[in-house]
Amino acid sequence: MKLYLFLKKYFLKFVLKANSKLRYFNILFFYRKRIKTDNKIHNPKQLNKNEKGKIKKFFSDRGYHNINTSWHRFYISSTNFFSEKFIPGDIFHSIISEKLNQKQKWPALLDKNLYETLFKGFKQPVSVVKNINGFFYVNDKQVTKIEALEECCKQKDKLVIKPSIDSGRGRNVVGFTIQDKKVSHNNLPLENLFDSYKKDFIIQKVVKQHPILKSLNESSLNTLRIMTYLKEKEVHILSFIVRIGAVGKFTDNHASGRVVCGVNENGSLKEYGYLISGKRKTTTDSNTRLEGVVIPGYYEAVEMVKEMHFIIPYFKIVSWDIGIDDKGAPVFIEYNTYRQGINSQQLANGPLFGDFTDELLELGRK
Repeated sequence: MKLYLFLKKYFLKFVLKANSKLRYFNILFFYRKRIKTDNKIHNPKQLNKNEKGKIKKFFSDRGYHNINTSWHRFYISSTNFFSEKFIPGDIFHSIISEKLNQKQKWPALLDKNLYETLFKGFKQPVSVVKNINGFFYVNDKQVTKIEALEECCKQKDKLVIKPSIDSGRGRNVVGFTIQDKKVSHNNLPLENLFDSYKKDFIIQKVVKQHPILKSLNESSLNTLRIMTYLKEKEVHILSFIVRIGAVGKFTDNHASGRVVCGVNENGSLKEYGYLISGKRKTTTDSNTRLEGVVIPGYYEAVEMVKEMHFIIPYFKIVSWDIGIDDKGAPVFIEYNTYRQGINSQQLANGPLFGDFTDELLELGRK
């Protein structure tokens, strides 16, 4: 029996370690393949030997060897700003995010259907219908599918439907209105729209955004993406950008043609925004000049995400999506811990970790 228990313990330890290594390499090569493809398409300017040497030495001195400089090539070429402190995507996703954020908590705590419970007291979009594991809920009470359809048909405002577990990169996020039990999206019967999502989705009223945010692009909810870092008794802002949709697009996702622009510490937009290709822009897709636009509710949004981060200490680095309503109040949309996009942040604001670069790189190695 003792031999059996010993072998079981040894085998389990071996399997877990092997699984961890496999996960590491899967993430590493996924992101390396992505940046290789992106650079092949966009063809950013090559780094010179001296620049590559500085980058490799910087990371080698901090315990990160065999650095892939493809991300530095992309950021430096796009921004015309050299810094060895840009964080490569493979390091962030395969090492730092994995180390600082508890991955076993991701699926459950990221369910949008739980947000109203998890972040009670913080302003959020009004929920109309929730589907949790195939069960329908209205006002936190379980209802039949027919009752859920009837509740939606009562709504006169524009609604949005999205997966509650994973709607990253704007996947399957659809805005619509209802008339005669049909939705404006592809003129589908509402029930067919329900059925297309199968289960685990949420329907909410679309946030009526502030006129200043709306002026950047009318068709999308233009959100603030704020990355925070949780330490003992304090939360720090690592990066703050605004994401602006393309004309005619409902989402503000970078992959759908949006512009991202950095936000200064006084709430004003920086001179340049960026497309996913790394191309600089001084105006939005609707030709609104970026520089000098002041984000309403900026300070309130900063305080909101700082307070909210203490509620989820399982994740030390979080990216928050915040809307600003027509009265200038911040509205919590969602938060991201798994596969947080960092290209937008580093294009718009420079090296991701700023003054915390050494500290966070060290934490990644522990």
